[in-house]
Amino acid sequence: MASTGLRELHAARTRDAIVSAALELFEQRGFQATTVDEIAARADIAPRTFFRYFPTKEAVLFARAAEDRERLAAALGARPADEHPFVSLTTVSGAFAADIHKRQSDIRLLQKLSTEKVWAYQRTLLDAEMVELLAGFVADRLGVHTDEDPRPRVWAGIVMTTYRTAFHLWLDGGRRGRLEPVVDDALAAVAEASAALGG
Repeated sequence: MASTGLRELHAARTRDAIVSAALELFEQRGFQATTVDEIAARADIAPRTFFRYFPTKEAVLFARAAEDRERLAAALGARPADEHPFVSLTTVSGAFAADIHKRQSDIRLLQKLSTEKVWAYQRTLLDAEMVELLAGFVADRLGVHTDEDPRPRVWAGIVMTTYRTAFHLWLDGGRRGRLEPVVDDALAAVAEASAALGG
């Protein structure tokens, strides 16, 4: 058991060293100009070790994504069992937006280093993983399968699209004020559209 704990501690330290080294180099040289070999050298690891922790440079920029999914899963699991799943999704996404202000430096760096490849990584991989998490929660609460009932993926997709739309509106607006009201306005737009369809 003790050896397992030491291995986990070593892995966490190595991961943190990779992230720190990568972000320092991205700031100094830019994202495109930084190579994996340079990150590995700065972190004092072999390049192959880098790829045991991160599949790409883009993945380092979003190193907290797995932690975010774990936090969201825990928050969703704590919602009342009799609450409508879509209400649970929107409530938790609002709480997630409230935490964004703790990550201003991360957001500034992402904006500074943003390229189409970086945002494409977020859209095609990270958002897809988040939708799977949200859809799995809805399916579990409804007692259905995601490959048979459209509601889990539809509701998860609506929440993710709404959140991302609000987030980028907030970014484009210079990050003035807090993100939560922008998310609330975006969710109100969803409610308005739903009402137009008769509920």
